[in-house]
Amino acid sequence: MSVNFDQKIFDHWQQLRKSLKEAKRAKNYERVVELCNEIISLDKSAKFIQIMTPLFFKEMGVAYEKAGEKENALEAYNNARTEFMAYRKHNNLHSPDSWLKDIQLLEKKIAKLER
Repeated sequence: MSVNFDQKIFDHWQQLRKSLKEAKRAKNYERVVELCNEIISLDKSAKFIQIMTPLFFKEMGVAYEKAGEKENALEAYNNARTEFMAYRKHNNLHSPDSWLKDIQLLEKKIAKLER
């Protein structure tokens, strides 16, 4: 199955990343979550970009946590951990330790929120 490059979709991806950076800087956590959801959805239709979705689940968790939405943060962190573990299982890694620190950090955040 061939995946074709689409400049318009790629430009949209770049704009989403820029908007996410601005929303994080402005501490607009609701907007951060919206943009992360849009990026994660974009990955389904734009595989050629190879979006690292666990990073955006993690960003959602941080935004939810900062907004005081503990249950949503917990769900986002769990999704990020699951996605990181799946990525490690199904991809050739540069190092056997690739993404392990992220997974460990997520596990600490999950444990803290589950208390």
